[in-house]
Amino acid sequence: MVESTILNGYAFWLLLGLVLLASEFFVPGLIAAFFGLGALVVGALTLFGVIESTGAQLTCFAVISLVALFVLRRQCQRWLQGTESDRSMKDMDDAGFIGERVQVIVDFVDGVGDVTLNGAKWDAESSDPLIAGEHAWVIDHNGIVLKVSRQRP
Repeated sequence: MVESTILNGYAFWLLLGLVLLASEFFVPGLIAAFFGLGALVVGALTLFGVIESTGAQLTCFAVISLVALFVLRRQCQRWLQGTESDRSMKDMDDAGFIGERVQVIVDFVDGVGDVTLNGAKWDAESSDPLIAGEHAWVIDHNGIVLKVSRQRP
């Protein structure tokens, strides 16, 4: 009889809801939060006397949690990730290299040489004969190889 009272009590559901919401900070995945939401709703409904039996509480908890999980999870993920999550798929210049000025540090031989961009050394290709010390402009890139030119794009 004591177990039934503990499970029926609104305090159990409210505490369970808070624990599940807090667990989302330690194991993120945006799943426990919806079960926490379900537990908080059941706790509130039990507190106000809307539902009383253990079976009704468990059923309400399951229904609210699963509906919230499947209906709200996708929307909440969009809010948390923002609209820029797929930017690299849409924009091949995801690093913002095109148009940047670089300095040639190794003479280009057969169209291949080295440049510095933002203080880092990069492999580069160019159809222009570039000499160490000159400046060039990034016109494209293929992965980690920059394509540079004397002419600004």
